[in-house]
Amino acid sequence: TQAAASAGGPTQHTQNPDDGLDFVEATRPATNAFIALTGPANAGKTYTALAMATGMGTQIGVCDTERGRASHYAGLFPFKHLRMPDFRPQTLVRALAVGARRGIDVMVIDSGTHYWSGRGGVLEQVDRTTNASSSKNAFTSGWKSVKPVEHEMWDAVMAYPGHVIMTLRVKTAYELVPSKNGGGMEPKKIGLKPDQRADAEYEFDFVGDLDMDHTMTVSKCSYPNLFESGERIELPNTETGHKIVTWLSEGTPMPSVQDYVNWVMQPGTTYEQCLALYQGELSQRGLLGAALFAPDTQEQTTLGRLIARIGGVRKAAAEAPSAAPQAPQAAQGGATEGQAA
Repeated sequence: TQAAASAGGPTQHTQNPDDGLDFVEATRPATNAFIALTGPANAGKTYTALAMATGMGTQIGVCDTERGRASHYAGLFPFKHLRMPDFRPQTLVRALAVGARRGIDVMVIDSGTHYWSGRGGVLEQVDRTTNASSSKNAFTSGWKSVKPVEHEMWDAVMAYPGHVIMTLRVKTAYELVPSKNGGGMEPKKIGLKPDQRADAEYEFDFVGDLDMDHTMTVSKCSYPNLFESGERIELPNTETGHKIVTWLSEGTPMPSVQDYVNWVMQPGTTYEQCLALYQGELSQRGLLGAALFAPDTQEQTTLGRLIARIGGVRKAAAEAPSAAPQAPQAAQGGATEGQAA
């Protein structure tokens, strides 16, 4: 183009020979849903999550942090139930690996708030790590140690090989405004916000805010022409979930996490192929953090770590010198050359 030529760049649609960067024709892939349902107590978050999940898949799993209350709906919806033993992000990652192995195709995390502000959650881990450090500085010790744990949790959630619905409690949101008395700033209540990290809503494709009448207001929808921002849905149900999953399934089919695992475990896979897959397709699709159990060792790991390990094994095997030919063994009862001498 003229602009590219003026800038001294390439004018043809060609691949960069150095790093492979290129623009390709955009297509819509078939993807999984990542849904957040927010609301105060008794707004119907758990019921709505189960109702929507029933329309989205056949194997529904619930990671229950709400003292097992999801089991109250066992007679209304079919689902597998896991009462979470604690609220550490590491435990949720393991639960997601178990869910993937069990073939759970719709995972309900009820609720995601506990992994932020609950006992053993991110905030408590930061406080504990900070207090145990010599500096007592949350930014140089607490957050520095815990932030990678939080990132690994979100990576596992967003790379889960199925649809994900996360419920989130809400809390009162404030902002500082000039004081009416002219004496500085004062807090002003501006509404409600999810009780999670400040940018958590960016991780989801769809965010629905439930009120005490069990009406859901769509505050975010990344599915064009499906729901409008601000649209109100009275008593969202199975049909709501089915509508979302139908739209998502209309895209181009993509390899699943299990497809990649099966491929990398094939004996003929090379180090170069593993490296290209790791740095390319899996990184671009955000699947490196998918939690799973390694097929060969049964140890909990991630898709990225599995591919890195197998790639290292393949590289070591390729670089190993060929085994030196073995000298023929002396016949039983015979003498070797040294013995004969």
